[in-house]
Amino acid sequence: MQFFRVFFAAASMAVLAAAAVQAQEVGQPAPEVQASDWLNAPPLALSKLRGKIVVVEFWATWCPPCRATIPHLIDLHKKYAPKGVVIMSLTKEPKAKVEPFAKEMGMVYAIGCGSPTGQAYGVRGIPHAFVIDIEGRVVWHGHPAGEDFERAIENQLKTKPPTLMSTEEKAKAEALLAKADEALAKGALAGAAAALAQVKDAEKDPEVGKRVEALRERLKARAEARLAEADKDHKDGRTYEAYLALTEVAALAAESELASKAKDQLAKLLKEEGAEAAIEKGRREQQAADAVNAVEAKRSDIPPASLLKAYESLAATYADTEAGRTAGQRAKAMRSDTALMSRIANEAAEKDCPGWLSMARNFIKADLPDKARLYLEKVVKTYPDTSYAAEAKEMLEAMKK
Repeated sequence: MQFFRVFFAAASMAVLAAAAVQAQEVGQPAPEVQASDWLNAPPLALSKLRGKIVVVEFWATWCPPCRATIPHLIDLHKKYAPKGVVIMSLTKEPKAKVEPFAKEMGMVYAIGCGSPTGQAYGVRGIPHAFVIDIEGRVVWHGHPAGEDFERAIENQLKTKPPTLMSTEEKAKAEALLAKADEALAKGALAGAAAALAQVKDAEKDPEVGKRVEALRERLKARAEARLAEADKDHKDGRTYEAYLALTEVAALAAESELASKAKDQLAKLLKEEGAEAAIEKGRREQQAADAVNAVEAKRSDIPPASLLKAYESLAATYADTEAGRTAGQRAKAMRSDTALMSRIANEAAEKDCPGWLSMARNFIKADLPDKARLYLEKVVKTYPDTSYAAEAKEMLEAMKK
């Protein structure tokens, strides 16, 4: 190593002095990398490596200090690649010249051939390396054999550790975390637990790992609160509410201790006299409430005739529930509104009567009075207080003559 450092100093001191002055400054965004061909890796781009610590080195096969640095870069690649550090070496030289050289030297890290990127980085001498943080900014640059080079990498690993997740993996994890957060906000514990269970390898990304732990703590706190609510509901005689809370917590496989506790309490509840009947009654009340609430939520968009029909149907279906009785009251109030009922009748008449009267006229023309009379009487009976009924009566009187 001592020989290597002396060699480096003698061969490239002047080159380094120029490079240090001209190179991309620390703190600036790192320019995007380009290369016509890549070895040991698919085409790379800094924009797709955000979240990783990236080393961009500029070199050439004809450069003695560059060749001397290669074994050191190989060692660093083996040491740091598993920790989320990407090393790429860029050269202006073509693939045909670089590939055999790289194989001979055992270069295992990414190599970009035919690269013009050195100009964007302001490189005037080689070898020259840049350390880029997880946010895409230059945090160090200099000769890749210097002690400060590896120290810069270590410092980034401590202060801004990289993600070991791919871009696709992190995007999927973030979507699941958002889903879990939304479910918790709505009180859907099972949904939150299911979303969290699908987040794989959270430890690969510090940010994802912290968010997973925070959500798990929130889920645990909410599950404990639900157990307390179940206990209070049970004591206050709200069997169905207690059943719901215990069932919800019992489904949280990820929270095994709390789930086990909920299952034990649920088993005891179900053994109590009258519990099953109370639970079934509560379930039916909930179904009725959900059905009525669904109609209420769209009430302004439902035509009056359809709304009346919906209320009456719910009242008949759930006559034994509070929500069903509420639907019945809504229907009764509508029927007591004379103006509304008249409007409903007229709207229905406008839909049905023109066609019925037309059929009656056709049967009269065809000398089929009995069939015509059926349609006319239908108009009179169905819509007695409308102008259509008056017209139908006139036609019936005319038929008698």
